[in-house]
Amino acid sequence: MTYSLKALKIVAVCIALFLCLPVLSIFGELLSVFFQNLWFENPSQLTSIKDNLHHFFTYLFIRFIKDTFLVVFGVLFCSLILGVSCAYLVAQFEFCGSRLLEKLLVLPLAIPAYILAFIYVGIMDYQSIFYEIFGFRVDFFNIYGAIFVLSISLFPYVYMFAKTAFKSEAVQLLEVAKTFGYSEFQIFFKVAIKSAKPAILSGLMLVFMETLSDYGASAYYGVDTFSAGIFKLWYDLGDPYSAAVLSGFLMVFVFIVMYIEYLYKVKQKYSFNQNLKVFIQKRTLSKVKSFFAFFYCFCIALLGFILPFLWLLYWGLQDAKIFESEFYSTLFKTLMLAAISAVIITIVAYFLSFVARISKHKFFSVVLLKTSSLGYAIPGAAIGVSVMIVFTLLGDMLDTALLGHSLLVLLFAYMIRFVATALYSLEGGYSKIHTQSDEVSLFIKPSFKTLFFSIHTPLLKHFLWLSFIIVFIDTIKELPLSRMLTPFGFETLGVKAFWYASDERIYDAALPSLCIVLLSLLAVVWIQSLSKEKEC
Repeated sequence: MTYSLKALKIVAVCIALFLCLPVLSIFGELLSVFFQNLWFENPSQLTSIKDNLHHFFTYLFIRFIKDTFLVVFGVLFCSLILGVSCAYLVAQFEFCGSRLLEKLLVLPLAIPAYILAFIYVGIMDYQSIFYEIFGFRVDFFNIYGAIFVLSISLFPYVYMFAKTAFKSEAVQLLEVAKTFGYSEFQIFFKVAIKSAKPAILSGLMLVFMETLSDYGASAYYGVDTFSAGIFKLWYDLGDPYSAAVLSGFLMVFVFIVMYIEYLYKVKQKYSFNQNLKVFIQKRTLSKVKSFFAFFYCFCIALLGFILPFLWLLYWGLQDAKIFESEFYSTLFKTLMLAAISAVIITIVAYFLSFVARISKHKFFSVVLLKTSSLGYAIPGAAIGVSVMIVFTLLGDMLDTALLGHSLLVLLFAYMIRFVATALYSLEGGYSKIHTQSDEVSLFIKPSFKTLFFSIHTPLLKHFLWLSFIIVFIDTIKELPLSRMLTPFGFETLGVKAFWYASDERIYDAALPSLCIVLLSLLAVVWIQSLSKEKEC
């Protein structure tokens, strides 16, 4: 059995290295091209690279940094305000419609930011209902439009984490604060916010990574963020080397931020209330306060989900393409691609989690899972560039063209990007299985095969299904990788919707977008119902 464990570890390490290979390929490409042109005679190529890099750092790099910083700062600030305020209201107070709003405020996650971007152009621009009623348009094609769309789309991450933290605050905190004569605002800022800080920071970290990963909304509104800049350099300017440089900067920046967050969490110490009986009970608001609380939360839910969903529903269902075979062909291709990706990624994640579980060395387990999860922290555009570098080199070695001709390239990119979400889903399942069950199984029948298929698989069946659903929906919503790596003639619903919107055919983009949102909505509702069952 020792040899079997060693073999499983070797296979798992190979998979982990395979998944992080594209991450390293960008830096390898930069160094190889640099030293190749420095040491060998190829003056024309070296001159071209120098000219491109000079143009990039002189005219583009500062603009990319400025726009990225403004968008990230604006989205983090707005998401913090919206998420924390709504979470505190629905977690601490009972008011008219609070239970319904508690669920509605999660649903903006079902609408990808790039879809929300052109929906608001359709709602607020010329020839829209807003323009006909008020006689003026709201210009979204600027950095403020990008901040608004990304904030209203991503604030539920902060909302969900903060709501859980506010609900789990011990009642003794509130009693002590009242003893010191704190007002409601003082309790919120001096007690509630401080105790919920770790959860809020976790939500903000997710918002930060999703904002850096965004390509669709920024590109559509003409904002030069890092992700949009990578596409502009690679496709519009035909400068892959500068695109690789920008991707390298983006990766280093993300890793530095993640490391700072890790150091902060290590230094801070917090206690979490585990006694459900002493959770803070919701307080009932007066009629006037109840109205304002309802109005505030409802406006956010209206802007984030209700209004965009109704717009999609109205224009999507009256689209004549709903009767055309081409639409159903694109839908079928998208669903099949997502299903195949979800099955493969879930199986890979399950195998990695199993090896980490049975390994006797905790350090090995942590390194294995963290290495495999690197892709989630890296924006999709940067992963796309790194995968293109790897498969271009591989194609040169095999003397065949892989990019633009094989779905395997796209499936590999999806695996790098989404294997972390599958690992996190299975991690929750494994935490509920006591290690003694493994020891008993191996004592009765010393076989890892039996442990994997006969013990863990039935116990994790629910979490495997959860992993499949999450990866399935993430794959359908993914835009940068799908646009960069799909074979010629193959289009997903997300790519189709983005091309329609980019071509000023906003209403044609409604039907494919509606399909994406409906599928995402079903997943969000299902996961919410699952969480409610766990609480019960």
